[in-house]
Order: sequence, then structure tokens, then C-alpha cells
Amino acid sequence: MYEAFQAIGVTSNMIHRRRLDHLLHETAETTGKKLLGDPMSTFIVGSQVEGSTTMGMRSDTDKVYRLDDCQMVLKLGAWQTGKDNLLAFKDETTPPQFYKLCRLQPTPDGRQEYRRVPIHVTDVVDEQGRVLVCNTVFDNHIKRNYEACGKGEFVKHGPSRSCSDRFDYVRALPCHDLPQECECLFTRSRPGHWPKSETLEYARQCPVFFIPQGHPHSPLNELQWRLSTSLTERKLMFDFTEEQMLVFILLKMLKKEYGKSKFGDNFSTFHIKTAMLFCIESHPPDIWHIDNIVECATYCINILIQFAQDNVCPHFTMGGVNLFDGKLSEPDIRELETFLIYLNENITEYICRLKMDSFGVKVLQKVHDKESNIKHQTEVLEPITWRVRNTLCITVQIICLQLSEMGVNKAVCWVSNRLTYLRGLQSEGSDLQREVADLLLPFLYGTLASIKASCITTQQPVTQDIIDLYQPSFECDLMNGKLKYASMLYCRGQYDQAADMLNQCEGLLGPDVAHVCGCHDRYYYCLSDTFLRNTSTVELLKTSSTSCVKFCKHELLCVPDHLQHEMYRTQTQKDRNERNELHKWMDLVVIDCEPFLYYLQYLVYRQKGNLPRRLLVMFNLMDYINDDLGKDLCDIAGGHMDTALHMLAHCWELEDRPDVAWQLYQRSINIYPTNNPAWVHLIRLFRKY
Repeated sequence: MYEAFQAIGVTSNMIHRRRLDHLLHETAETTGKKLLGDPMSTFIVGSQVEGSTTMGMRSDTDKVYRLDDCQMVLKLGAWQTGKDNLLAFKDETTPPQFYKLCRLQPTPDGRQEYRRVPIHVTDVVDEQGRVLVCNTVFDNHIKRNYEACGKGEFVKHGPSRSCSDRFDYVRALPCHDLPQECECLFTRSRPGHWPKSETLEYARQCPVFFIPQGHPHSPLNELQWRLSTSLTERKLMFDFTEEQMLVFILLKMLKKEYGKSKFGDNFSTFHIKTAMLFCIESHPPDIWHIDNIVECATYCINILIQFAQDNVCPHFTMGGVNLFDGKLSEPDIRELETFLIYLNENITEYICRLKMDSFGVKVLQKVHDKESNIKHQTEVLEPITWRVRNTLCITVQIICLQLSEMGVNKAVCWVSNRLTYLRGLQSEGSDLQREVADLLLPFLYGTLASIKASCITTQQPVTQDIIDLYQPSFECDLMNGKLKYASMLYCRGQYDQAADMLNQCEGLLGPDVAHVCGCHDRYYYCLSDTFLRNTSTVELLKTSSTSCVKFCKHELLCVPDHLQHEMYRTQTQKDRNERNELHKWMDLVVIDCEPFLYYLQYLVYRQKGNLPRRLLVMFNLMDYINDDLGKDLCDIAGGHMDTALHMLAHCWELEDRPDVAWQLYQRSINIYPTNNPAWVHLIRLFRKY
């Protein structure tokens, strides 16, 4: 059994890596939002961050977005200034775990009272004149955002509002205090070995949320909000041993393959998780070992059978809640009981027949398939690593766009303030916050350096304080900051220094370097197996990856003249019609690192009169664009291939071959007919020749 789990990539190391990387991802998202002034925190919950999934399960990603400018209070005296305060209360119509929320407002004498006038189109005034908040309050706003981003699709599943079945995005309102029903986790009697006292102490500090979901059988369900302890549950899951996690994953596989067709989502993973929590709490710790996985799974199924016989599945972290309520009717529970009894009696047969991840075959083979293990590890780590880098890329993109809308002095002040915020995280934040700050700080240093360098006329030397700002930017990834610096040196006519920096960048390239682009409709990431298996994600992103280089409006004097056209790609109404909110990167100069390296080298060696090197790097750029068969790379990859073609075309222009340049610009337009500065270059060539 253990060998079968190893073969599908479920190992203690992979579970740990999943958790760390997803926590890094959520911290990167939250830090990015705080940098940009968005009062929202991201939490990743469920199987992906727990590490309790396999590739064959095709588990979705569950994210909770906590609205930090709101505050739910359980009594009127808990008012918090500077936030939108709402009172959470129960009445005779609210089932266990559900609350109603009413809006509050301050009085002139500093007290608080119920708001009597609705402020949102979905608000409802109850019989007592209080303004209640419907759980559909976010829906129209989310729909409009999806439409503005060209996503259109609006998937509503329970409390989730997303644009895809692969993701569950839940907006959540924070609760100021721990509700009474959550005290049972800390006060009920138990054997004592688990949860450990330190785990319970940490769990008590976990925030709880109200999420937009009413009881499915209540006529007033749109006025109800469900209390969620998902972060408490996440902490308990992190406390599982490897053996306990393997038992839980095995039970999930059995449920998904054999139970889903019978009960759909009404018999859910959460029922199994709850039984697993009670099982670990009630059974001695010495039963959980590698050779006892199947027997431990039967212990957990027995608890589920007992729940079915009692018609009650209690919530582990909340008192008075029946998790069967609203999910399974009495006949459904009887059918579930029968199914579970039969599953328990024939569990070995069911395991050996599991098709998911070819697990049953691997159990029968009893062979540790190392190649299969590596393949599964790569499949798991690649999207997680890319999501972390993509989150950072999007944060940098939005920062550049916001800076372009400011005056240059305000932009310098804005970046300086954000640098102070990140340095504060670096010195006083959590381990994850420090890691995210280490990843974001270099980008901001490089941006600030380029803005300041662009403020100095080309006749004046770049001051030492600006050069000192560039230095920490070299740590953002393998080449991004270095290329920004080299670009500034070229634009300043410092060709020898630029050549030295570019040669250093060229020496960093290799087969294990990950090339990443997170721009909408240009998504691209290429991660080698060696890259993924080497070390931590943070080190990989800093030392073995490159992301596209972005310049805002205030950095233009550090960009070669020809590339400045990339910022003005939207010219016609047709161009504008093809764009949506996610295409705002088109208002920046955005270039992939490798072709930018070769282009800068060409320009520098041309100025230095080094013909052999100049031609060599031009052919390197051609090789980047064309593979061995001469096939266009953009048929098989994303990124900014149009910009690479424009750089190569400019090289041919400088070689006095406008005919070749013309063909390359046309080739770019064939790929991207709209929002493409190649049109401007064609018009320019036509007028010139």
C-alpha cells in the first residue's frame, strides 16, 4: 500500500511541499493586495493546501477572500471604528451554524444603532425595521468583474462565486469574536492525546468567517450566512501524521470512485474529514502506522456508519450542528449506511479495483515505480510554482499600471512607501511574509531606480544613489533586474558596462531555467523536472527563473527607442474592442527576458563595432523565435513572441535589410492582428522606403 502511494507522488515530502507552496501563494496574494491598497486577505483551504489530494482526484482550489474593511460583531458593544460593522444574530428562523447579519451605524454620541435605511440594492428591512444583508450582496459586483475581464461565465456553487468549476472562490466576512458554538472544540471531554494542547491553542487564535450561504431547505435562505471554521480545520489537518494523511486520502479516493455516483456531492469529503478527525481523537496513537492503513480506514468508516445509524453527523469544531441536515434525507442516510457497511466488509477488494491514479494496479504490483513518482511530483509542483510566480507578476504589473497613472513625483513617493512596508515585513513579519517580501522588494527597487534614472537627462550622469538602488533589484529573479539595469546603461551610452552585465546574464541561461509569463492571453511557463526537484520554491524563483520585464510610463528613457512603441499598441476602435480589463498589461512595455537579452546585446555590440558578436547574438534571437524545423514558437508557447519578432525586425532594419524586417512585422501581425505595434512599424517602413 505504501509503495502505491509513493508511486503516485503522495509522500510526506510532497505533502509538506504542497502545504508550504500554497501557503506561500496565499501570502503572496495577500501581500500584493495590501501593497495595492485592497482591503482583502486570501486564504487557501481544502485539499490542495492540506496535501490531501492526488492528480487523479482533480481537486479544485478553494480560496477564501476575507473582506478586511468589514467586521462582524456578536454584540452591539464590540463596535470597531474605521470598518463597516454588522451585527451577527440568531432568531427562531435560523438553523444551527447559520446567522443573520444586520447593518449598524454610529450615533453622534459614540454609541451604535441599527441602520434603518437600506444602502445596497439587495438589502432587506425586517419586521423590526433593521436592514439585513442578503448573501447575494456580492453577486452582481462579481458578475460585472467577470464580464469586464472577458470571463463571462458565473459559476455559483454553495457559497462559491467563480468563473470556473476548477476553482471555488468564497467572499467571507470576518467575525470579531469566537461564537459560543465554537467553544465545544476546546471544552468537550476527550482522551487527550489529540489534538495536542499547542494545536488547540493555535486553533483558538484562528479567525472564523461568515460566508454567503443559507440553509438549502429554509425559505429565508438568502438572509442567512453560514459560520465557517475552515482555518481551524486547516490547522487540525496540518497536525495529521503521514500515516493519518494516507488513510484520509485513501478514504477520499474510495468515496469519489464508488460513492459519488450514488450520492453526488451530498455525501461529501467534509463528512469523511469529520469522521477522520473524530477517529484520530478517539483512537490511540499507536494504531497509526504504515502497515495498518487499511485497518485504520475501516475504523473511520465504522464511525461514519455510527453517524448514519444515529442520523447525526456532528461537526468537529462546532456544537449543535448535524452535517447530514440539508444534505441527506432519511432514505438517503439508510442507503449510505448500507453502502458503508458493504464497503467496510469488502474494503480490500474495493481498493484493488480503484481506477483513480491506477492505484489498484499499483497496490497489486507492490512495486515502487520511481519514474511514475517523479512524473506525479512534476505534475503537482509545476502549477503550484507557476501560480506563485504568476501572483508576483500580476502584482508587479498592477503596480506599474498604477504608477503610470500618477505624476512622476507621486510615483517615486508611492514606491518609496511600499518599500518601507515590505522592509517592515522583512524584519517583523512571519516567515512566509519575509519570503514574499524578499521576492517583491527587488522588483520595486528596480522600478524606482529606472524611474529616477529616467528623470535625469541623457546629458547628465546617473548618480551613485540610483546605481545603488539597482543593486538589490538583481535578486528579483535570474535576469529581470539585471536586464533593466543593462537597458539603462545602453540608453545612457555606457556600452562597456552594459556588455559586461549582458554577458553575465547570458552565462545564467541553461536548460533548467524556468521562463514565465503571467500576462493575460500570453500565459507561458516552462519548468524542467530538475528545476522543480532542486530546492524550495522561493529559492527556485529567485535563482532559477525569469519573468517578463515590465516598464511603466515613467521608465521610458531607460528603454531602447524602438521598444517604446510597445506601450502604444492600442490605436484603433477595433483594438479597444478586443481588449478587456485583464489586457491592461498592453499599456506597458513588456518583454520576455531571453529575447530582450539578445536584442540589447545586438544594440550594444553594434555601437561597439563588434561585427562577429553582433551577428552571433542576432542569430541567437532568430533561434529563439524559430525551432529546428523553422516552426513558429508561438504555435506551441505563450509569452511576448510579437515583441521578440519586432526586436529581430529592428535588427534587420539596422542591417539595412528592410525587406526581411517587413516580413517579420507581417509575421507578427498574422499572429496578433490587433493591439500590435507592428502596424506602426509597417507604416514607418512604407513611408521611409
